[in-house]
Amino acid sequence: MAELQLVVFRLGREQFAAPITRVREILRPVRVSRMPRTAPFLRGLFNLRGQVLPLLDTKARLGMQASPGSGAAPAQPEGPARDNKARVMVLEAQGENVGLMVDEVLEVLRCDEADLQAPRTVLDSSAGRFLAAVLDLNGRLVLVLDLDRLVEGAAEAA
Repeated sequence: MAELQLVVFRLGREQFAAPITRVREILRPVRVSRMPRTAPFLRGLFNLRGQVLPLLDTKARLGMQASPGSGAAPAQPEGPARDNKARVMVLEAQGENVGLMVDEVLEVLRCDEADLQAPRTVLDSSAGRFLAAVLDLNGRLVLVLDLDRLVEGAAEAA
């Protein structure tokens, strides 16, 4: 059986994951240039060493309560940055790099591909369409995202 490594992160109280092979790097919150008339899930654009990338509000994209500011640095830093666990995960999806806002990166998890379960058909609507699989770790559910579907439309929205 093939072993997978997943980067597990938190959005609100829920745990999600992305294959580590698609994660390019994990950053502290970044300065964002907001763009008018874009999709609600597109927080704006940011510069990563000369490459301009879209930043997605992952919660908003999944239909959860949108992030108030995590992942996007304010113009003037507020409070001690060391207390903020929010991160931007830069990952490859649809052949492009994109930033995803997450509340906290928790761990890199190793599992067997056979441990992944297909999402139930009841989840086919709404945010369920962004799920690739569900991992049940003795009652702890980790939702594995379909990154290509998640970022679909981000380029057009930018």
